[in-house]
Amino acid sequence: MDKFQEFKNTIGPLRVFENEPLSRHTYFKIGGPARLFFEAKTSEDFRHALTLATKLGIPYVVLGMGANVLVSDNGFDGIVIKNKVDEVKLVGIKGTLGKDGKSIKSAVVWASSGTLMNRLARFTIDEGLEGLEFLLSVPGTVGGGIKINAHFEVEKDEFIGNKLLTATVFDPKTQQIKTYKQDYFEFSYDYSKLQQTREIVLDATFRLDVASNKEALWQVAMNNVKRRNDEQPIGVACSGCIFQNITPQEAIRLQTPHLTTSTGYIIESMGLKGKRIGGAEISPHHANFILNTENATASDVLELIKIIKEKAKEKYDLNLKEEIFLIGNF
Repeated sequence: MDKFQEFKNTIGPLRVFENEPLSRHTYFKIGGPARLFFEAKTSEDFRHALTLATKLGIPYVVLGMGANVLVSDNGFDGIVIKNKVDEVKLVGIKGTLGKDGKSIKSAVVWASSGTLMNRLARFTIDEGLEGLEFLLSVPGTVGGGIKINAHFEVEKDEFIGNKLLTATVFDPKTQQIKTYKQDYFEFSYDYSKLQQTREIVLDATFRLDVASNKEALWQVAMNNVKRRNDEQPIGVACSGCIFQNITPQEAIRLQTPHLTTSTGYIIESMGLKGKRIGGAEISPHHANFILNTENATASDVLELIKIIKEKAKEKYDLNLKEEIFLIGNF
């Protein structure tokens, strides 16, 4: 029995699918098949699948909602574990609970790594807790959000990592499960240490302050949603921003308008809005998005990425860095 068949038999033959098209599981709607595909819907299933795949020495990737990824047209010759472990709850408060509850100063919220960041945001706002409301309508899951240090307005220091208290991770090197405090992750813009260690988030806790006005908190969150909908393409397959923004130092060197660090501005200034390769198009609405407008392939997207990077280097001496992760054989 080969190792793939052993994985399938151990997890359950009817629960593991062969040659599942990954285009069904990414925001880009792009990607060839996974050799094996398994949806983990409980914490036990998720941990078991990770441990078993590691023990058997089978290549695997964990997929949340499929944001911020581009899957090869050839798919992935391994196991894709889709994390559907979705749970969030209040687990602690700090302060003395009075009759009106106003003496509570902060609270701790626990979330499994497959929880949608949008759901986490809604839960915390409903509980009257501030600090993660900027995640409302942001695609992806808590695990992926911690890996990339999900953010909204960088200038306002709105990063998910800022509110992290602890996270429990699976270490594929040792097959051990460990819990770390916030400083372990070395968060920065679009970065956490997990991108190097390849540890996988299982669950996390966040410490949040009690808001003085829950209705005002909802209004702030909805204003953010409206702004995103106004500024970004909606209703079309894409994978979020393709590139990280440029640095403030680069903005000063280039004297961008109002010293904007927007890579969308850089791409637009090079006249690339609306450029197409095959079924992929640089968004006419926001140039840091590439759209799948007509059965685009991963090769189409990569060709546009190559053109953007070459022109940015030639015109501005910029080395643009992708914000998306590649899955499969490129």
